[in-house]
Amino acid sequence: MHRGKAWVLAGFAVLMFLLIGTFIRHSQSAEPHAPATVSRQRQSAITKQSSRKTQPASTPSQTAPPIAGSTVAQTSSSLAAFTFSAPTLQRSWSYMAYVPAGYDPHKRYPLVLMLHGMDGDDTNLVQLVDSKSLLDEAVNLTGHPAVVVFVDGGNSFYVDSPAEKMQTAIMQDLLPHLKQQFALLSQADAHAVGGVSMGGYGALRLVLAEPQQFRIAAALSPAVWQQVPEAAQSRMPAFLTHGQWDQARWDADQPANMLTADRLAGLKVYLASGQADTTVPFTDVTHFASQLQAVGVTPTTSWSATGTHGFNYWQQALPAAYQWLLQQLPRATTN
Repeated sequence: MHRGKAWVLAGFAVLMFLLIGTFIRHSQSAEPHAPATVSRQRQSAITKQSSRKTQPASTPSQTAPPIAGSTVAQTSSSLAAFTFSAPTLQRSWSYMAYVPAGYDPHKRYPLVLMLHGMDGDDTNLVQLVDSKSLLDEAVNLTGHPAVVVFVDGGNSFYVDSPAEKMQTAIMQDLLPHLKQQFALLSQADAHAVGGVSMGGYGALRLVLAEPQQFRIAAALSPAVWQQVPEAAQSRMPAFLTHGQWDQARWDADQPANMLTADRLAGLKVYLASGQADTTVPFTDVTHFASQLQAVGVTPTTSWSATGTHGFNYWQQALPAAYQWLLQQLPRATTN
């Protein structure tokens, strides 16, 4: 009886041993694979997620050009007075600047210099003529916004002389200053000069004397005298030697004597004058137009049957001149 129980217990122990061994082998052969599978799936998911984060956008990002100049963006056009120190002139120098509506310092704009007549200053063409309104209209009509700077040239005729080196001051003082103040295009065909009377003379002469910087000129009633009136000579210090009129100096600086081949490439000229002008005779201006044509430059002309020499006529003539100037210039660009 006891022996039978012993056999039963022994058999039961063997059975339990076999069952436990099978369980252990099953656990060792199957269980470890589950964590490894989960790990690979998770790693795959992390890799895909990382790939999505580093994948470039389907469209390239738009990077704005750098800001140029210290003038901030503005919605409306503006007209403001500026003063800076001009080393060439060894004094403070003032100018007025028109900035077009929608001015954006991330863009680059063409530049127009406007030059006044004798006994004037930088305020003449904005106070005696409403140039801001005229420029607003010209920009709207042409779609060519530009920065327009009204220069104070005294009675210099915008030349270098023993009295004052105005041309050098414009090139070495004013233009570098303007490039720091405003976002400007740098090429010569994006720079224009306009003016009335003495300023018209200065505009014509400047584009011929500095072809690397200016290629476009608009001259209204320009003082291109064939014979300078004696009444005007004493007010023209640039052409005086020891207080006396120096005809040789006047002749040397005449725009008509600067019409050489190296200065004519890309030159564009606008001339306006009135037949009733007795200060700078109409025939003197048309004679200069003929001199331009003789060297292959055909100017755009605007002749008035009743125009005289003064702001009443220039108020009427400037709208077309401003529009012409802006049309010759490139558009503002982000390049």
